[in-house]
Amino acid sequence: MTIDGRRAHTGAARDKAISFAEAAARRPRAFLVRPCASAARAILAGAAIGAALAGPALAQAGSPGPARASAADTVRFHIAPGPLAPALRELASLANVLLTFTGAQVEGKTTAGVQGPHTYDAALAVLLAGTGLQAVRLDNGGYVLRAAPLPEAGTSPLPQVTVTADADVIPGLPRPYAGGQVARGGRVGLLGDKGVMDTPFNITSYTAQTIEDQQARSIADVVDNSPSLRPIYPGNDAMTDFAARGNKVMALNSAYGGLYGMMSPGVEALERVEVISGANALLNGLGPVGGVGGSINQVPKRAAEAPLTRVTLGAISDAQWGTHADLSRRFGEDKQLGIRFNGALSRGDTAVERQSKSMSMAALALDWRSDRVRLSADFGYRRNDTDSPSRTTFVAAGFDLPPPPASGKNWQQSWSYDNVQSSMASVRGEVDLADNLSAFAAAGYSRYEEAQLFANTQLQSNAGKLLQNLVYWPLYRQSSTAEAGLRGRFATGPIQHHWSVSASALQVRNGIVLTTLASIANNLYTPVTVAQPSLAGLAGPGEVPKTASVDFSGFAAADTLSAFGDRVQLTIGARRQVVKSANYSAATGAATSAYDKSVTTPGVGLVVKPRENLSLYANYIEGLQQGPTATAGASNAGQVFAPYVSKQHEVGVKYDFGRVTATLSAYQLKTPNGFTDPATLVYGIDGEQRTRGIEVNTFGEIAHGLRILGGVALVDAKQTKTLGGANDGRDVTGAPKTQVNLGAELDIPQLPGLTVSARAIRTGAQYVDLANRQPIPGWTRYDAGLRYRTAWGGTATTLRLNVQNLLNKSYWASAIDTYLVQSTPRTVQLSATFDF
Repeated sequence: MTIDGRRAHTGAARDKAISFAEAAARRPRAFLVRPCASAARAILAGAAIGAALAGPALAQAGSPGPARASAADTVRFHIAPGPLAPALRELASLANVLLTFTGAQVEGKTTAGVQGPHTYDAALAVLLAGTGLQAVRLDNGGYVLRAAPLPEAGTSPLPQVTVTADADVIPGLPRPYAGGQVARGGRVGLLGDKGVMDTPFNITSYTAQTIEDQQARSIADVVDNSPSLRPIYPGNDAMTDFAARGNKVMALNSAYGGLYGMMSPGVEALERVEVISGANALLNGLGPVGGVGGSINQVPKRAAEAPLTRVTLGAISDAQWGTHADLSRRFGEDKQLGIRFNGALSRGDTAVERQSKSMSMAALALDWRSDRVRLSADFGYRRNDTDSPSRTTFVAAGFDLPPPPASGKNWQQSWSYDNVQSSMASVRGEVDLADNLSAFAAAGYSRYEEAQLFANTQLQSNAGKLLQNLVYWPLYRQSSTAEAGLRGRFATGPIQHHWSVSASALQVRNGIVLTTLASIANNLYTPVTVAQPSLAGLAGPGEVPKTASVDFSGFAAADTLSAFGDRVQLTIGARRQVVKSANYSAATGAATSAYDKSVTTPGVGLVVKPRENLSLYANYIEGLQQGPTATAGASNAGQVFAPYVSKQHEVGVKYDFGRVTATLSAYQLKTPNGFTDPATLVYGIDGEQRTRGIEVNTFGEIAHGLRILGGVALVDAKQTKTLGGANDGRDVTGAPKTQVNLGAELDIPQLPGLTVSARAIRTGAQYVDLANRQPIPGWTRYDAGLRYRTAWGGTATTLRLNVQNLLNKSYWASAIDTYLVQSTPRTVQLSATFDF
């Protein structure tokens, strides 16, 4: 059999070829193209771009095609482990060479794949390692496979060696699972990094490969892969809140590098997004604004072993253009020092009418390591400016909700804006004091400023009547945080102990002033434009007085006892948490309210593994939840309420099929019920909510080149202990009973390097009001994409096309906290990434 990397495969050879490996850099950043005006045009555009993407491969396969790169050229390969024959076909296509072998030579043989930067010759040698074959170069530049020579008589044969390359692996992080979309584990707060099968909680860690292949612009785009969470503000790439297990998870409760209060410079700088569903106070402590539905930890990028020079050019519909650079190097005799820089710029009109955005970010990550010491530092800056931003719409009581306007319509004033600027710096150190004892410490500082001028809108009738209060809302949030602790291990007879203790502190200072400038009548379907109100004499974000302060401090200890070769693991721990909070008058600076509360919250987790690939788990965990903070748009926005102790019970099972993992969990969670009164727009607490649910998650590679990611969440969130029992037994607002996310990627065997992807997101009906008289219907969103990895002139290149909301469907996407959020219109994203 001869494989001509310069010609298209035909006949049985092509039919037999199955090549799903990825042969270029994994981590490009995405930007996007002008959207099509209709679903038909979107599909036609996708087909046209698909043909364009195929062009380089056809040119490479045809004659004469581009010349083969020299043996000295280095290309970053991502050819996955699997059968040898299709892997050889992929390499021949990428190298643009003739490769000849027989079916008998490769039958039944597998390869460990090729990862990281190699010359073509070296990549072929790695691919053949341990197969008993070698590649012999011919005079015409092609190769033929022959049996590797046997050792001479009287010599001992060398053991078979499987060669893998870890050039792209970040030291200290759990390795990616089959398919590369999620990791085999993640940070479990106080307990450190743990594998999925050894964790008594529901955890999913999305990799940089997922972030970049899906062209995520925000954490919300990454979380779109999870059935357990739902972004509340679609299309907001600065920051967004989430709904999880019937509760609100505020964006401010996202940790960066394991530290609360740090504002991330953006997904461009992230290596992982780690999501834990459910209460987790023992693990992570209390976030800046509370929340027990789940937690998100953003893991910053670090310099890998191999040098990286990556540039992405792209566009986002309607007419946004941008670029992203990702550079990293390691220095020193043993590569002790690592430096990684990410910078990105974009600007232009979005798919929403009269809306434009500009973004700039920069992130610098430093790390230093020796045998016993690991140090790191992160510095980040981000600015997002949005003209005529999409906003939430509150709902008055007493009428059936009308459908939203056509997709992409905007009822905000053209002069409205939302400008966000944030900066952060953090340092972390770990020292191995002994083989079984290590110490760690971290500290960080962050400042966030935002200035908003918009119409705070209330929907008042089925005909789309709106009351709009024109408001100016500057704010700042300043955070300082630190933690320190010890981790170690010892044994008492047959019982192994992995213990940890930590102390932490977080100080948050807020300034929020909401000024109503005027009130106007408007309409959802035929909005009118008014003159911009004057802001003369009003303070900017840097001039806002302090209106709230929160100080957290705590001490936590946990011990994981394991026996029978880690087949049984019991984690026991507790956290002592102190919360001091105060609200201040913006006019006088005097304290208007305060509280000081502390509580000890326990946590217990059990993992039983009847088989190495089967885990049964259970947990009981409490959390001290800071009382809710009045949401944006409420008349008391920013007010902090008294803390509340939540309780969660959860059981589950996890099964690793080898290249696919599935998890099933059932839980009950009790939390306070916060809402905004539609009549007064005052945010407050009304009783308790009890959420019960079942979650199914799955990820991995079903077959060679076919990857899946998603699951199902069934939620039953009820109100209890409401005032006078008026709403007892009614559904919690913004808590759909069914949430489904199903995503898949397929590598096309006939065209190595080409991948098609699709995803469906289904969210059931939900109520916007506590009395359950105003429902919004369920909705389904479809996404699609194409990806093509190739090498042009020795430069690894990745072209990506992603379409979000392919059918351009308009729907109410969320109804939590008695307000509505419209869906994001069809958004087309196109990018080209080059690894130099």
